[in-house]
Amino acid sequence: MKVKLLLIKIYYSFPIQLLLLHFRKYQVLLLFWVILFSTINGGFAKVFGGDALYLAPEYLGKVNFYSTGILGLATGMFIMSWQITTFILHTGRFKFLATTAQPFFKYCLNNSIIPLAFFLCLLYRGWEYQRYEQLSSLPDILLLGEGFICGALFVFFFCFFYFFNADKNIGRRLEKRFGNPRNFLRVILKPTQEPDENALPVHNYFTTPWRIRRARNVDHYNKHYLDSILKQHHFAAMITVGCALVFLVILAYMMDYEVFRIPAGASVLIFFAFLIGVAGAYSYMLQTWSIPVLLVFMFGLNWMVEHDWVDNRNKAYGLNYRQKKERPEYSVDALQRFFTKERSDADKEQTLGILKKWRAGFPADKKPPLIVMNFSGGGSRSATWTVNVLQRLDSMLEGRLMKHTVLMTGASGGMLGGSYFRELYYEQRKGRQINVLDRRYVDKVSQDLLNSVFSALAVNDFITPWRSFQLGNNRYARDRGYAFEMQLNQNTDSVLDKTLKDYQQPEQDAEIPMLIWNATINADGRRLMISPQPISYLCSPQYLYPTRQVRDIDGVDFTQYFAGQNAMNLRITSAIRMCATFPYVLPNSFLPSTPIVDVMDAGIRDNFGQQTTLRYLYTFSKWINENTSGVVYIQIRDTRKNDIAPIKKSKDLGDLLFEPLFTMQQHWSAMQDFDQDDLVNYMEGYFPDKFHRIIFQYVPQKQDKAAALSWHLTSREKFDIAHAIDNPANQSALDYVVKLIRHYY
Repeated sequence: MKVKLLLIKIYYSFPIQLLLLHFRKYQVLLLFWVILFSTINGGFAKVFGGDALYLAPEYLGKVNFYSTGILGLATGMFIMSWQITTFILHTGRFKFLATTAQPFFKYCLNNSIIPLAFFLCLLYRGWEYQRYEQLSSLPDILLLGEGFICGALFVFFFCFFYFFNADKNIGRRLEKRFGNPRNFLRVILKPTQEPDENALPVHNYFTTPWRIRRARNVDHYNKHYLDSILKQHHFAAMITVGCALVFLVILAYMMDYEVFRIPAGASVLIFFAFLIGVAGAYSYMLQTWSIPVLLVFMFGLNWMVEHDWVDNRNKAYGLNYRQKKERPEYSVDALQRFFTKERSDADKEQTLGILKKWRAGFPADKKPPLIVMNFSGGGSRSATWTVNVLQRLDSMLEGRLMKHTVLMTGASGGMLGGSYFRELYYEQRKGRQINVLDRRYVDKVSQDLLNSVFSALAVNDFITPWRSFQLGNNRYARDRGYAFEMQLNQNTDSVLDKTLKDYQQPEQDAEIPMLIWNATINADGRRLMISPQPISYLCSPQYLYPTRQVRDIDGVDFTQYFAGQNAMNLRITSAIRMCATFPYVLPNSFLPSTPIVDVMDAGIRDNFGQQTTLRYLYTFSKWINENTSGVVYIQIRDTRKNDIAPIKKSKDLGDLLFEPLFTMQQHWSAMQDFDQDDLVNYMEGYFPDKFHRIIFQYVPQKQDKAAALSWHLTSREKFDIAHAIDNPANQSALDYVVKLIRHYY
């Protein structure tokens, strides 16, 4: 009997009733907790490094007391926003709070099951992550934990101090309103006739973390009086939501200063805090009208976007979007009329001129090997791996790697690494004091890019979407795409802060290899190929015999098709970003065509860049066979080839329901591999005994500890990538390349 009574008391205690109420009402607010719990425990966004945002927050390029302190501040803001919002929404069901001193503190104390569980879970997971992933010492971990706790406590104390003063102000207003205690008691003790249908029974609650008290019966109080007390607390709570909005707006306007680029995890938490606060205030003010008003708002916003009243679409920096009447038409017929056989033949002749200049750099009596290189997509992981491999190759070839290379192309992060290495080589060739083999360049390309992107997403894209910046005579949105390019230039000492035009002449003179950035056009899946050289011969299959009356255009030569929009002024960082636009992480770039089309990550069409390279080799196969000793085809990829997950021995209901929908996404890379291996096999026939394909692949030391597909790398991940070049397969590939090139000398 005693056990039963104890269980009843526990069930009707304020903390348990609040917990159950969260699951019964406004479940959408629990979605934020589900996402956060899943993320820090390696579920949600694990493959993209989502857990690192919270377990290894970077600030000013370092994980230290200040970075975890900022994360603690953001965590405190999120928790208090959730407390404030649910306080506004739920306290009408618990009228006894109006009769207590400091009702908000009492509410938060009893509503701390979920926040406390998250707080402790984050501390524990942070300790594990720092110990085994970041390789931090115990004193360093304790210092990081101290920073996190101090940051969170600062927000808690500030909020409770604010509400403590709010309690005093409410008391003074009541004394002034009722005049004397007799009038006050006459009003509040006048029973209300109608019953309160929303009230929930509560037997006891925590008054302090160590003291439990029985909930007071408030049936003899005037219901309207209790509601007025709670509403005044609600007003005080809504002021804090307004303060959060002001803080986010200030943060948005200060994003250009590095000190205001807070850790990405903190940005997400602050954004979640704002969303929760807005959702709570919106629901509280509109009550049953909240859904109809939201639908009207969404329809109105959709109409404004559709009619260009609201235009926050991301644009490629350097392009002219102002002259709408002169934009090129984007359609099948227009592409076929533009990319003619005559244009293709003229472009081939120009590229042949580049190849001849490249050949002139070697003795006439001895044919040199020709190198083409492909880089796979994969965020910072691929960029770092690419620079690691290129440095090792160039070192073993005694600086001859780029001299033998005629083409570099690929996708996403790999192209970031390839573009960076080529620029370093070019700067060294021009006489600058640069050693392309210096390890600090690997450190630079592996620096964090995610903090700026997520901070801009939280404060610029959603809070201040009207902000813009001017480049020449054009204005562009100051969104997360801008933040990405700004941070990339900062990480790489602005060596990539150039335009396509800056590379036109060096490529034509064969001082540096041709480099082609690829992107995927969302409208139809065609490749957008970005190069300072005319390359329309890559925009359609080169049929040996005229089997069709029309040209099958499957690609767009960016600089020629958008020449009227100043395509040669495109920023190199924008070309890299367009090539690496992973869905939602970076914004799709819209092109000035009619109708407007947008582009995304090159990996959607070809994550390895092989299709562009193989068409290039096929186009110039006759010249290559006559003037070189053979093709050295180097592929640098950040995933293991033919790395297919084990097939499940049994399937559950979820597999049966969702597997047909997501099979393509799960096996995207494998299917591209199968298709491109077939193409490579055919290509070998055009270079009999002269085609050498060498693959360098990042294979983690532990299969379940691979570096994340993200724009953020941990210390352990950087260490793992650096040592992947030493595995036997990659060492064998290095030796083979060295053998092929040194044989020439």
